[in-house]
Amino acid sequence: MKNRFIRYGVTLAVVLFVAFFGSKIISPSESFTDTDEEVKSQLVVNGFKIDGITFYGNQVLALLEENGQKKLYIGDRQQSVIENVTPWVDYQVPNSPDKTYRGVEVNPDAHLLYLYGKKEDGSNFIEMINIGTKETISEIPFEGTAKISNIKFKNGYEEGMLYAKTNQEQQKAEIIFNTPEFDSHMDLFVVDLPSKKATVDWVDANPELEHIVYTIKDQGKISAFVHELATNKTTQLEKISGDKFLFDGEQLIGFKSKKNKLDIKEFKYKQTTSTDEPQNETYDIVIKNGIVIDPDKETLKIGYHVGIKDDKVAAVTKSAIRGETEIDAYQKIVSPGFIDMLSFNPNPMAAKFKIGDGVTTNLSMHGCTVDFNGFFNQYENYPTSVNYGGALFAVRLRYEAGLGNHGTPTQEQIDYMVKRAEEEIKKGALAVAFSPEYYPGTTPDEIKAIMKVAKKYGIVTHFHGRHSSLTGEHTSIDSVKEILGYARELDAPVHFMHLHSTGGTGAMDEALALIEEARADGYQVTYDVYPYDSWATDISFERLSGDWQTRFGISYSDIQVAGTTERLTKETFPIYRKKGGQVIVYAMDEDELIQALQVDHSMIGSDATMDSEFNHPRGAGTFSRFIGRYIRDLDILPLMEGMKKITIHSARQLEEVAPAMSTRGRLHVGSTADITVFDYHAIIDTSTAEKPASLSKGIDYVIVSGKIAKDENGVQTQVKNGQPIIGVFE
Repeated sequence: MKNRFIRYGVTLAVVLFVAFFGSKIISPSESFTDTDEEVKSQLVVNGFKIDGITFYGNQVLALLEENGQKKLYIGDRQQSVIENVTPWVDYQVPNSPDKTYRGVEVNPDAHLLYLYGKKEDGSNFIEMINIGTKETISEIPFEGTAKISNIKFKNGYEEGMLYAKTNQEQQKAEIIFNTPEFDSHMDLFVVDLPSKKATVDWVDANPELEHIVYTIKDQGKISAFVHELATNKTTQLEKISGDKFLFDGEQLIGFKSKKNKLDIKEFKYKQTTSTDEPQNETYDIVIKNGIVIDPDKETLKIGYHVGIKDDKVAAVTKSAIRGETEIDAYQKIVSPGFIDMLSFNPNPMAAKFKIGDGVTTNLSMHGCTVDFNGFFNQYENYPTSVNYGGALFAVRLRYEAGLGNHGTPTQEQIDYMVKRAEEEIKKGALAVAFSPEYYPGTTPDEIKAIMKVAKKYGIVTHFHGRHSSLTGEHTSIDSVKEILGYARELDAPVHFMHLHSTGGTGAMDEALALIEEARADGYQVTYDVYPYDSWATDISFERLSGDWQTRFGISYSDIQVAGTTERLTKETFPIYRKKGGQVIVYAMDEDELIQALQVDHSMIGSDATMDSEFNHPRGAGTFSRFIGRYIRDLDILPLMEGMKKITIHSARQLEEVAPAMSTRGRLHVGSTADITVFDYHAIIDTSTAEKPASLSKGIDYVIVSGKIAKDENGVQTQVKNGQPIIGVFE
C-alpha cells in the first residue's frame, strides 16, 4: 500500500472508504456529511504543485508541476485504494511557451485525454488527445478570456463538459454544462459570490447532474457547497475542508492542498427514502425523461416525467408513470409554454407560427380592442390555437369620441373616453395600451385620465412612447421621461413596449438608469424587447413621415420591403409610401438590445404576428431566436434568467387581475398544462426578412391547455384549444 519514488520525490499512502450512491431523491442538507474522522491518506508531493486530478476508470490521473514543468502522473484505483502512483509514460505534457496547462480530464469510454488551460493572450483552450495514438485530435477555444474552473467530463444523462465561469465584477459564477465540442453553452445555475475577489475554482457532479459540488475561493479561504438542481437548494458543507473533489457516482473524495502534500478524505453520502411513490394512474399525456424547468421555483429536474390530466399538470416525478399518449423528451427541455407579452390578435396563420415558435399564450398588448365582449365571443365562436387576451386599445376610444390621430380632445371628449375605458376594462382587459408616436394628438391629460381608471382596477398601462428619434427637438429619451413622469405623478404602474426601439434607442444607458431609479423609488416599471436590431411598420404610417432620415440616423437603403430582398431608394420610397405595406427598418444597435435583455426584470414580446407572407421575422422566430442566439450562442444571460423572461415574469405581472395567468408561466403540480418541449442544442429561428413565414427549428412539442398543438409531424392546425385570458374585477 506504499510506494516510494525517490527520483520524483513522491510518496503515496492511501486508504479510502467507498460511499455508494443510489437513484433516489435526496435533500442536499442530508446528503453530504463529514466523516468526523481524521484524514484518510496523504499524497506527499515534495516540491510539487497539483493542478488537476481526475478518475480514469480504475486509475487516477494527476497534473503536477515540478520546477515549472507540467507532468502527468497515474495511479491505480481499486475501489477503496489508490496506489502505485508514477509518472505516466504513455503521454507527457507538451512544453509549449505560449500555453499554461491548468488541468486534466478524461473520457474513458472514447479513450480521450483533455488538457486545458490558458494561452499567452489569456484565452481558454482545451486540447483533445487520442490516448491510444498520442495524437492531438483538436484544440478548441472556449469562453474567451473568462476565469474558468476545472473541467469535468460527464456521460450520465447527457454527455458533456461541466465547469464554472466566474465574473468577478458581477460577483457571480455560472455553473455550465456544454457539449464536448463546447458549442452549446447551458447554465445549470448561478452562484452568488461573497466578494469581487472570489472565484469558483472547482466543480464536479454525480453522473446524472443532480447534485453539483463546488468550491469558492475568496482571498485564500476555500468553502465547499453542494447544490441540488431539482430543489434549487444549496448547502454549505460546514466541516469539509477541501479544494478539489472527485464525484464519480460511487464516491465523493475531497482533496486539500497543503505545503508539500495533498490530504485525501472521503465524504459520506446519506441515502434517504424517495418521496415519490410508485404510481398506477394512467395520465392523458406523459412527457417522459426530460429536463423539466420551472422558472417559478427556479428548479431544473433532469430525467423527470410530467403527467398531464385534463388541462393540468398532475405529476412531476422520477417514478415511472404511464400515459394514454407518451412523449419521449430524453435530453430535451420541458418548459412552461412561452408567453408573448407584446403581440396582436391572432388569426389562423398567426397562431400557427406562434405555436411553431413555442408560444402558448399570445397577448395583444399593443392594443386588442374596445369591444371585449365581441373579442372574446369571436374566439369562442372561431377558436384559435393559442391562449388570447390583451390591452384596451386606447386610440380607438379617440375614434369613438370623434377624434383622429392628430386631434386635440376637449374635456367632454376626455370624459367620454374615461367612461368607455372603465366599461371595457371591466369586461376583461389585461392592460391599457397607448401609442402616441402613431397618434401624436394624444395629450398628457387624456393619458392621465385613462391611466387613473387603469390604476383603479389594478392593471398596468403599456406604452409605445411618443418619440423614438436619435436627433431633433425630442428624442427617444424624452419618451422615457414622459412615461416615468406619469408613473410618479399618479403612482401608477407602467410598462414600456419594445424599449430598444422606442425609448432606449441611442440612449439605453440613460433609459435604463432612469427606469432603475424609478423602481428603486418604489414605482412599478417594467419593459419588454424583441431580439432583433430592426423594427417594422407600415410605410404609410406616421413613423416614417417628415425627415425620418435625420430622426433615425438612417437612409433609404436601411429600409427593406418585408418578405423580399428589395431595399428602398430615393425613387422607390415615395411609391411605397403612397401604396403602403410592411417594411423592415434597420435602425437599432444590437449592443443596446443586449443591454436591455440583461436587466433581470425585462420581458420578451414579439410585437408582431405572422398574418401574411410580408412581415417582420419576429412574428415567427422571436422566442427561438432569443433562446438559440442570445442565451445559448452569445451567452448574454443564464438559461434560467432567460426562461423567466418568456414565462413567469409576464405571468406575474398579470396574475393578480387575470386568474388564468396564476397557473401559467410555471411547471409544477397544479399548473395549467401549457408546455413547450424543445431541443436546447438545436433551437433557432429560421424566419428572415426575405422569408418571414418560416417555422423555427428545435421546437418539438407544444401543448396548450392539455392538448398537443405541435408534435413530430408539425403544427396541428386543427387543434384549437386556446383559452381566454380575462381580467376579472369585482
